[in-house]
Amino acid sequence: MKGEILPPLTASVHVRRAGWRFGLRLWLPLFLFWLLLLPLVLLALPFLLAAALIFGVRFWGSIRAVLSLLAATRGTSIAVDRPGSRIFVNLQ
Repeated sequence: MKGEILPPLTASVHVRRAGWRFGLRLWLPLFLFWLLLLPLVLLALPFLLAAALIFGVRFWGSIRAVLSLLAATRGTSIAVDRPGSRIFVNLQ
């Protein structure tokens, strides 16, 4: 697989409250979340196929669109700056 079509596999979260010398950094392994979600997706595929046939939607095209949307979230940086704290989230 190419690296451009993979969903984000890790997330770094940095929280720093006002008055703290150092912030709290967390590394979250999102690939474990994808592994837990995989059986649910496999169970839902027949229902999605039936819905695609009923509503006339291209099944593989819609699957490809969802995967592309997930892959587009790689490299996203979110910064929340409040008077009492700062939160940074990076998806890799």
